[in-house]
Formats: sequence, C-alpha cells, structure tokens
Amino acid sequence: MANAYLIQTEPRPNGIKASFSRVREMVLQANPTAGSLILLPEMFATGFLTNPPSVFAEDLTNFDTPTPRFLQALADETRCAVLGGGIEAFASKSLPSESLPFCNWTALFEPGKRSPQAFYRKRHPFADEAKHFTAGEKISSFEWQGFSVSPFICFDLRFPEDFRKARALGASLLTVQAEWPASRALHFKTLLRARAIENQCYVLACSRAGEAFATSSAFGPNGEELLNADSAEKAFCVNLDVSQVNASRANFPLPLPQIHV
Repeated sequence: MANAYLIQTEPRPNGIKASFSRVREMVLQANPTAGSLILLPEMFATGFLTNPPSVFAEDLTNFDTPTPRFLQALADETRCAVLGGGIEAFASKSLPSESLPFCNWTALFEPGKRSPQAFYRKRHPFADEAKHFTAGEKISSFEWQGFSVSPFICFDLRFPEDFRKARALGASLLTVQAEWPASRALHFKTLLRARAIENQCYVLACSRAGEAFATSSAFGPNGEELLNADSAEKAFCVNLDVSQVNASRANFPLPLPQIHV
C-alpha cells in the first residue's frame, strides 16, 4: 500500500515565497509517511497565468532557481517524492526562433537528489496560454512504490490519446495537476474517471483550492471514486495498491494501444 497526498492549496498574493511557505506548512501538518508521493496543483506558487511577467519564469538549465530549490528541499525534509512545477523561461535557451517564451512544467523531486528525476512539459496549452507557451513534446514517466507514473497538466486531460500512449508505455498511475474552472467541474470528474477506466490505471488530480475551481479527485483502475473533496485548502491522502491495477487488468483484459512514432 502506498500513500499519495494531494495538496489542494491557493497561491498567496504576496509572492511565491509566501506560497512556498504555505505549501510547506500544509505538507508538514499532513505529516506524510516517508516514501509517499506529494502532488501539487498546476503553477502552485503563482496560479495559472497565460501571459506571465518574466519575473515568474525560471531558467531551468541547472534547476538552481527558487521553485526547484523549494521542491527539492521539501522532498529532502519529508523524505517523500514531490511532484510540482511552474513557469519555465523557455525561449532563453538555444532553440528555434519560433519557440514561444515560456513552458508550463512539472517535475519529480526525490529526497537526497540534486536534480529532478523526471520532467514533463504541458503538451496542450489552453486558449491564450498557447500564444505564449511552447507545447511540450514528450510523455514522461517515473517509478514510485511499484507504480509507473505518468504526469499530465490540466488541459492535457482532454486528449485521451496521450494517456493511452502513457498506458502503452507501462503507466499504472496517471497524475493531473490542474487549475480547472468550477464551471466545468462535471467535465473534469467525467474525464478523469474515463482516463482511469479506459487505461485501467489509478488517476490522481490535484487542483487549486477555492470555490472558483473544480476540486481535487482520485479514481481507481475500475473507475471507482476514491476522493470526494471540497474546495477548501486541504491536504487529501489517497491510499493506492498496485495489485488493484494488476487485478483489474487480469479480470478484464483490454488490448494495449498501438504507439505510432
């Protein structure tokens, strides 16, 4: 049995350091078991921004910037795996001139490491985000407590083919970090449950706190709802058992999707 903690938090208006402090406070109050997975919302320190000020964008060449440093320190302090991200200053790199200035990223930080052990850029920027954010290209994955985990970010949820590709690559746990509007909360839960059922995976979705946003959710590999969250700032713990994924797939075998490279 493994534990995942969904930290449903809200960015602080007085800056990212205050957001870091609040996240750390919430995590320590939750007192996660060593080896757990800590999952944060999309752009947890700033809130979702489609055209952010450049001061919020970080050059991740060596990950020696505030957000990675905070996430690594949190992983070290809690002895847990931490999945969080923010805004990357993307066009500052030696990339094609048509690249847009930012990327929306998340990464896995593990205790005792010096850099992320997995890195993912949002593949499907949403609405005006697409005017300023370069889309990611790769499906990412990492191993945690017997699970193969593939992370996704918010609007990616509407593209089932990416989740099917992750499943074909071996995923047994899918994560979605989001700031999804409450006006489309029904879509959020329906799509999360669908991704769980069609891929016979656990699906965890960590959302931003507040009544304006859809709440965090979790579903098992048969589509069973594992979390019924409210909109408050809160840390939610979900228990996961990889044998449940194996049993679901053994009891009702489904063909693996074909991957076209």
